[in-house]
Amino acid sequence: METGIFDVIIVCLMCYFVGSIPTAYLVVKIMHNKDITTEGSGNVGTLNSIQVTNSKLLGIFVLLIDILKGFVPVYLLLFVFKANYSLTMAGSAFLILGHNYPVWLKFKGGRGLATGTGIFLVVNYFVLIGWCMAWLISFVLKKKVMLSNTAATMLIPFYVFIVNKLSMFEVSWDLETFSLKYFTVFSVIITFIIITKHTEIFKKNK
Repeated sequence: METGIFDVIIVCLMCYFVGSIPTAYLVVKIMHNKDITTEGSGNVGTLNSIQVTNSKLLGIFVLLIDILKGFVPVYLLLFVFKANYSLTMAGSAFLILGHNYPVWLKFKGGRGLATGTGIFLVVNYFVLIGWCMAWLISFVLKKKVMLSNTAATMLIPFYVFIVNKLSMFEVSWDLETFSLKYFTVFSVIITFIIITKHTEIFKKNK
């Protein structure tokens, strides 16, 4: 479909709204009557929901919902509404922005990894495979989840570079509007948004 400025505004706002649904906050509040923003690390995500409630099952539920927050909107845009690839990738960035900086919680959200997982499951799962491999290597060496998350995420532009160079890793499903340029640019933007919520790693290591 043709993309106008109105389409861009509507899609980005809707994606921000979906991304900003504070899954961890709502689930922890309903199930345990705790405010996840004031306990543990204060992060509104899977890891802190497990730490605050001591429930891995609850954490898995939060993780799955946050993955779906990324997967479903992107899948619908590309394959149901046939939106332009550039518009879909812009919406993807706003999904992460919404998750990380939800207006409902005074912009105090999660780190965006689960929602990013859902996005890359649709646009290019090889990037996700690269992330998982880097995370596993880092965790085996350092045994630190946050450090592994940060290291693997910072390497996303490298995975994208590999995808750009090797056509066998290009996942576009023959979409008419597929653009390697927009895939690259918005993948880097998404990486930057996620990394902004991992800065405590660098502060701790000063």
